[in-house]
Amino acid sequence: MNFNFAEQINPYLQQHDVAKAIHIAETALEQIPVTPFHDVLKKPLSHLAEELAHWTADFFKLAEKQHTVAALYFELNEFDINTDHWFIDCFAYSNDGGLDPDDMDWLSDYDTDSRTETETVFKFDEYEKLQSAFAHTELKNTDLQNARDWCEQIIIARFMELVRTAHITAAQQNLGWAKVPVYYTEHAYDFVVRSSV
Repeated sequence: MNFNFAEQINPYLQQHDVAKAIHIAETALEQIPVTPFHDVLKKPLSHLAEELAHWTADFFKLAEKQHTVAALYFELNEFDINTDHWFIDCFAYSNDGGLDPDDMDWLSDYDTDSRTETETVFKFDEYEKLQSAFAHTELKNTDLQNARDWCEQIIIARFMELVRTAHITAAQQNLGWAKVPVYYTEHAYDFVVRSSV
């Protein structure tokens, strides 16, 4: 991951201004000669929000049978190196540890996760060409490396847009999980965003 690129868009993601973050990233990518990573351009995931909202509602109901859920955490798998399947995992917590950029260790102490409770994760196939690009494109030059890095930032931003939109959808439809704060990021990434509606 190129942290210089991330620093350009993360402040906007933190404020839920995903449109601005994506505009910055896509504009930068468009200035690089076309690569397989350019397939990410103008391809949102937000059309999956309704499906994710209801998938999460099912998970939330199962988690609530075990304990009161005070927070949820969504994690995008480390897609740049795990290219076969791209998915979102969800974890439930009986305590909300809050958003402290210097201390998010509480996220590793979850009470319920979707793998043990629903035996599934939320998979998406919208980016199959990009999965192949991450798996097979040899980074022969700086343009290819930069295109890959901007593509990664756009995918993370699109994932965050999807989770936020699903949370808003849950509130609009009075789904149970809408009432709890939601945290989300990519696996092994220390930049976490919080949504409450």
